Amino acid sequence: MKKHILFLYFISLILFSCGESNENSDSRVFLNFNHHCDNNELSNNALIHTNEAGESYNVQTLKYILTDIKLIPNEKDHDEIILKDIHFVDFNDPSTMFLESEIIENGSYNLSFRFGLDGNTNIANSFTNETFHASMFWPPMIDSMGMEMGGGYHYMKLEGAFNNDSTFYNTHTGPTMGMDHSFLVNFNMLDININNSNENLEYSIEMNINNWYENPNTVNLAPMIMMNMTKQMQLMSNGMTDVFTIEGILD
Repeated sequence: MKKHILFLYFISLILFSCGESNENSDSRVFLNFNHHCDNNELSNNALIHTNEAGESYNVQTLKYILTDIKLIPNEKDHDEIILKDIHFVDFNDPSTMFLESEIIENGSYNLSFRFGLDGNTNIANSFTNETFHASMFWPPMIDSMGMEMGGGYHYMKLEGAFNNDSTFYNTHTGPTMGMDHSFLVNFNMLDININNSNENLEYSIEMNINNWYENPNTVNLAPMIMMNMTKQMQLMSNGMTDVFTIEGILD
């Protein structure tokens, strides 16, 4: 009888220790959103940035929307973790420049998000309670037949002066003519490893402004981009190439 009890006791210890290694840690993921032009910090005054077309410019406004920010497991027995459904970044509002996750289940993950709102989500007046509604609203356009073309919300407003202090550009991306120009950003090579160490992991998502205007397409700051379908497609292609990178931040 005693041997039987001891056997059950040791079995319970083994099961407990195995289960303990799979417990959730208290780890969280922190994302910081940073912006630069090549190796320079953004200037909102001097025209110190130069794009591929040779235009000198500054950045006075930078606002954009990210959606479906999530951790994608590298292991099949884990589920995707939504960090945030929608996040609005305003370069002039420091409170929008970071994102903190809930406690993350142990595992190995990479990160992805969508730049902008996809066609099924980007519907006029769908986000009246969000802080970005007033500044990012994209008015519906009416074609020659009186049909409504699109509407919804801008993905990005990038504005400033170029060539001289009295000439201004507006790089506005969004659903031109009702088309979906949002795109996915996947950091497939990233390994966010959550384990029982209870360490918080911090990453910096970097946007290189100059890369919106080059590689593979050279895009000029003028004329107007908002209703130019060709330029919207070129900006989408450039954005998918290398506008965004990610870096781990060490304590």
